[in-house]
Amino acid sequence: MATIFSEALKKFRREAGFPSAYRFYYDNGGKAVFRFSYRMYLLIEQGKMLPSHKTIPVFLHTLRLLYGTHSAIILTRAWVRIRFGEEIFKQLLEPMLKDLPQLSVSSPLHTVIQKSLSGEKFYISPEQLEVLAKNKDHYLCWLALSNDTGKWTAAQLAKKIRIGAAAAGRALKDLSKAKLIKELSPGTYKCPLAGAMLELPRPNVSKTARKLRQMRETLISEGEELYSRRGTLRADTDEFMNFLPLMALNLSAAHAYGITKGTGKSAIFGVELRAVKIRDF
Repeated sequence: MATIFSEALKKFRREAGFPSAYRFYYDNGGKAVFRFSYRMYLLIEQGKMLPSHKTIPVFLHTLRLLYGTHSAIILTRAWVRIRFGEEIFKQLLEPMLKDLPQLSVSSPLHTVIQKSLSGEKFYISPEQLEVLAKNKDHYLCWLALSNDTGKWTAAQLAKKIRIGAAAAGRALKDLSKAKLIKELSPGTYKCPLAGAMLELPRPNVSKTARKLRQMRETLISEGEELYSRRGTLRADTDEFMNFLPLMALNLSAAHAYGITKGTGKSAIFGVELRAVKIRDF
């Protein structure tokens, strides 16, 4: 029997780009991340079981919901209502939870963008992430192939992205074993995910993701800055947190400019948005 929590969970799972419970559970790392079996997850999604409170942060991360935002509070509140019952919730808890942030994505344009992009996403598993973050050469090879529809040998790729041929060969073999690229013929590879929007495990779920983020920051720092804009403002923290998903969506919209075939001026770009809390004031 469905509950308000199970229905909210399914809704946010679909909005995050996971068409099925199976994809959501296993694309996010399975039991190693959730700490319970797929069968148990099915019971949760069907409303036959309520997960432990310790699981709620895991759900927020795997659904890509940020703390303090409208969607995150909706899911958490639904769990509280089921856990303590409607009567206790309405009498004791609801009065303390009256202030609910507005929807992060409210305009029709952003809603359309969000829906269109969610269908193109591919979620990198924690095991695949280990391969990407093995070293800088592995990551560079992945960046190149995941943005190109062509066929590559280790020698060709090494020359193009300026790394050693032996390092490129090792990277291509590892990426192929992880099913991130495909070996079409001996020594020739192609990426079936080229052009797809890729979602990595959240940094606070995976130490490897943090390592990959540092690697990415190093590559960006070594590149040529074409544009930068920064500003400061004073805002209420709870209200400002609801702006972050909109920032993420605008960054994702840059995917519309992505190409998978080289041109005379094509390059790999790093695109970054940051929100930094400077002082309490």
